[in-house]
Amino acid sequence: MKRITQCLQIALLMFGGAFLSTAFANDNNSPTHQSAPSQVSTTSIQPSEAFPKNSLPASIREKMSQISLLDNQISIWVKPVNGQMPIIDFNSEVLRTPASTQKLVTTAIALDKLGSQYHWFTYIYQKGLVVNQTLYGDIIIKAQGDPSMTHERLKAMLGYLPKKGIRHINGNIIIDNSAFSGVAIDSNAFDGHGARAYNAQPNAFLVNFGTLEIDMLPSGQTFNTGQLDKFGKPVLGFMPTDNSQIAVQVLPPLSDFKFPKTLPAQGGACDSEPNFRLTSSELLPTGQAKTTCGRMTQWINFGDGDVFAVKAVKGMWQKYDPNFTGKVYTVSSPQTLVGLPIISYPSQNLASQIYQINQFSNNVMTEQVALSLPLTVSEKISTYPKTFGYINNWWQQHLKSPPPIMSRASGLCRDCQISVYAMGELLDYMYRQPEFEIFKASLPIAGQTGTMAKLAKRNHLNPAIGRAFIKTGTLDDVTSMAGYVLDTKGNMYVVVGMINAPSASGRAVGVLDEMLAVVASF
Repeated sequence: MKRITQCLQIALLMFGGAFLSTAFANDNNSPTHQSAPSQVSTTSIQPSEAFPKNSLPASIREKMSQISLLDNQISIWVKPVNGQMPIIDFNSEVLRTPASTQKLVTTAIALDKLGSQYHWFTYIYQKGLVVNQTLYGDIIIKAQGDPSMTHERLKAMLGYLPKKGIRHINGNIIIDNSAFSGVAIDSNAFDGHGARAYNAQPNAFLVNFGTLEIDMLPSGQTFNTGQLDKFGKPVLGFMPTDNSQIAVQVLPPLSDFKFPKTLPAQGGACDSEPNFRLTSSELLPTGQAKTTCGRMTQWINFGDGDVFAVKAVKGMWQKYDPNFTGKVYTVSSPQTLVGLPIISYPSQNLASQIYQINQFSNNVMTEQVALSLPLTVSEKISTYPKTFGYINNWWQQHLKSPPPIMSRASGLCRDCQISVYAMGELLDYMYRQPEFEIFKASLPIAGQTGTMAKLAKRNHLNPAIGRAFIKTGTLDDVTSMAGYVLDTKGNMYVVVGMINAPSASGRAVGVLDEMLAVVASF
């Protein structure tokens, strides 16, 4: 479990968000602003001195001027958590595309309603009799939307069947994933890059984040280069011992699926990685592999979640029962679970789930959490209309601002909209809730963790480093930040900034960096 968690965290730093210019990109992988590093604001601003409505600090104005950013393209909201009035209120009620900062809506509401220790459960039922460790009948897997059923957790869950005395199944395995209905869309619909992992679709039985993991393993050994990365950790190199080929491993193991066990390789500089084309039955490599790259891992969106689940369950169960010849299939309507409930398999708790979501901007996990909300109030089947109805009802009960306009929960949408005032009000509300520290801990720390780590590279002198807890959002023409900032005296502020402008994802991040610097300098 540790290896998949570590690998997926690395991968999610590459593909969890909604940036569209590179494969497997997310908020942390947006293009670095190429102009001179942002400078720390030199203006000393007292928190008690609120800026007039629709005015901005001079240092933010300067950053806007450098990239010709217009007033109507930016909104900023800054408010002390213990104060009544905002310090900065600029275009605060204008609806904007939030990109991945919208994940805060889902994670905050889920945490508020369900609590940090909430677990999803996947149930396994036995239909038939067991004789001499053989089940003469069917196994039913009842899924409820677990956001992180990794291949290792799937293996562990199915591993309980032999412990229950079932080593062979003389029947079928039925996956009841009817808890979510009508939630899958064309993976190519958003940006035409359906194979990229951030386009994975939700499913009540979501396996391995809907993605196929491809591990490329050359023969050789790592060594310490004697260099340190930006976080002070040793930079490792790789010395191949066989330049002719690279071993390939595919996870999860899939039934009725072909892939090359090795790739022809060559030495030379590590300047490229092989690409892959994926069908429902075969993985086809393209391009040349380089042994000098060391271990390489890619994640590809499988596309059809039902087919993926079937192949993953069958392939994994055949590791326990090589002679299994039954069918594995999904059903989209609730099954009459006439049989013996034998396994109740819990997920990771909600605190862990939202940490992964907000740190690494995982899109499909966000969709899973959101779609699960109606199931917690006696709905047997969840849909997107029910989900957004749930969110709207919660919003109207707890906040004064208009609720967000949502077509996806993760922010992977162009028609999703929210004002910085509404987002700020949500964050202000969460500050006063018992689970606030859990919520804050899920947010990347400026210049140090998750999607905010690159702030230190953009400007290592930014005073917000280590003192800002910020969720980022990036799409083509969109960049946003939202979270909390501590000033020099330890006072905390809600901070929200959104920019919708041409090429904003690449050139405008410095403006929001300065927003953090201004607040951190109070």
